[in-house]
Amino acid sequence: MTKVEVSIDRKPSIVEVWYEGSVTAEGIEHKFWLVDPQTPDPAGNVYEVEVRWFFKQVPMEIRRMSDQIAQQYLEMRNEK
Repeated sequence: MTKVEVSIDRKPSIVEVWYEGSVTAEGIEHKFWLVDPQTPDPAGNVYEVEVRWFFKQVPMEIRRMSDQIAQQYLEMRNEK
């Protein structure tokens, strides 16, 4: 085996807040995490809100709602 070295910084690169949510379609609930990065990374890059589905079995038509879910969250966050 080739020599492999793993390095992990002790200081977090970014801080994220994770929210749990769901979409119910035809009586079936599909759960997701909405990830909201709170800080830029060390290089100053700001990351977008992201939706991550709990399970692989989420139908494509539900997965396509990710942008809509993120947009609804951003609108709700900006109303505060």
